[in-house]
Amino acid sequence: MQRYRTETSIAGVLFIIATTATMAAQLIIAPMLVASDVVDYVANNRSLFIFGVLFELANALASAGIAIALYPVISRCTQGLAVAYVGLRTIEASVGVAAAAGLLTVLSHGVSGGAVAFHDWAFLLVLFVFSIGTLILYPLLYTFRLVPVVLSLWGLIGGGMLLCSILLILFGRIEVGSTVDLILSLPIWINEMVLALWLIIRGVNLQRALP
Repeated sequence: MQRYRTETSIAGVLFIIATTATMAAQLIIAPMLVASDVVDYVANNRSLFIFGVLFELANALASAGIAIALYPVISRCTQGLAVAYVGLRTIEASVGVAAAAGLLTVLSHGVSGGAVAFHDWAFLLVLFVFSIGTLILYPLLYTFRLVPVVLSLWGLIGGGMLLCSILLILFGRIEVGSTVDLILSLPIWINEMVLALWLIIRGVNLQRALP
């Protein structure tokens, strides 16, 4: 039974926006934040830096939008988890906005060290909250067979791998952007793009969720 096609299509588009914006932001901002003189480097690449910050903001807003768009669908399965998922992604979005805003201090006040450290920790927190969110969303998708089982299991495993990567970074076992980090992070990002296309093209199957 296919319903909520508008909501799932919007969620799918927002998944694509969030994922591509995250990747674009990291490609733009990450090299700048490791420069020997961050303030000068950013000043010389002001427009590009602003684009990177805007991409981070787009990711934050899209993240919250995904949960809001999917809320009518998820709440038909379980009200409590629907609220929890919206709450987590709202927290994720709020921290993401704070991280992006922190970077603007590099432009406005010429502050580098503190702003970069704040951004890096905030970004890790964003990923941590996101990974926790996957441990809510994908088991729900699997339990109610809203999407094909392979997508649900792939997302669950990928979310768990991302969480492992974040914990390894926090405990100093690996570096951000290292090969291990990439290997552990890539599966969930690919999954989100595939899930997005499924939501746009096919929607969800609510046969198990509806009485």
